[in-house]
Amino acid sequence: MSDQKVPVSFLAGFYGRKDALGVLAYPRMLPGNTEFCRFFTFINGQWGRADLDFQCKSLTYLSDPARDYRGWWILGRNGEVQEISNSGVRREQIAGAGLNAGAPYGHVGAIKEIDGALYVCGHGRQLYRRTENGWASLSDGILTHDTARGFFDIDGLDGNSLYTVGWNGEIFFHDGRAWQQDASPTNAHLAGVKCLPDGKVWICGNRGVVLFGTFGDWHRVDSNGFDDNWYSIELFSGTPYLAGNNLLAKVENGRIIPVDTGLGRKVTTHRLHAREGTLWSIGEEDILACDGRTWTPLVHPDNG
Repeated sequence: MSDQKVPVSFLAGFYGRKDALGVLAYPRMLPGNTEFCRFFTFINGQWGRADLDFQCKSLTYLSDPARDYRGWWILGRNGEVQEISNSGVRREQIAGAGLNAGAPYGHVGAIKEIDGALYVCGHGRQLYRRTENGWASLSDGILTHDTARGFFDIDGLDGNSLYTVGWNGEIFFHDGRAWQQDASPTNAHLAGVKCLPDGKVWICGNRGVVLFGTFGDWHRVDSNGFDDNWYSIELFSGTPYLAGNNLLAKVENGRIIPVDTGLGRKVTTHRLHAREGTLWSIGEEDILACDGRTWTPLVHPDNG
């Protein structure tokens, strides 16, 4: 594509390190099924760009000071994984992931760094971990071709404490040996999971569902009348924040309350990420940063 201004919709974002934001975007001019994605970086106040020839779903960032490594990892829905680092650009393919595989289980949708390792989850209860020998399946015992089963998100403290959530309220826990399915208190799709250092877990999903607890002991947060879908949950300054299509909210005093950005308008939001004292909200049309007091829009030049 040319270097002219091309308005984009934002798909996901990740704050890799201080003053380094990565954003996945899709040009609005393209048909929705085009195998294409535009990856933007905003580093030290300057925008960068790379175009990818697959549909991107999620991204994360790895840093290893011991070997002077810094890199973005971008996941495509059919198991493509693009590494863009200070060592160069490299493509990997997760065997068995996506619709291009034989007897496919479906698309994959989320990549997450957990304790220095990379994990991916998706439809059909697909779960993968990147090892020194490549990507390995973690879920052979629970895989299914049932199109109404699958995972939207994964999080954990390390490889011995992983949670994954998804379709129809499914919650699974991995203790380093095997996956165990929990008795979920809801049948709503669950879209986001956030594990805390003390072992407690936050989960959000459709129909205003927000859960807090641990395996076998979940408590539903008072929705306060909000019944929209929540797609992302993040902890910032000790407070859980929630992102829906057109609503930012937080959990305060045991109930969900809306967040006033002070911008005087509705904002789009569906992904949250906090690091280095900043909470980032990524929506189809909006990128916002909060320092704990003020919400500041970040406008990309192509949408300005």
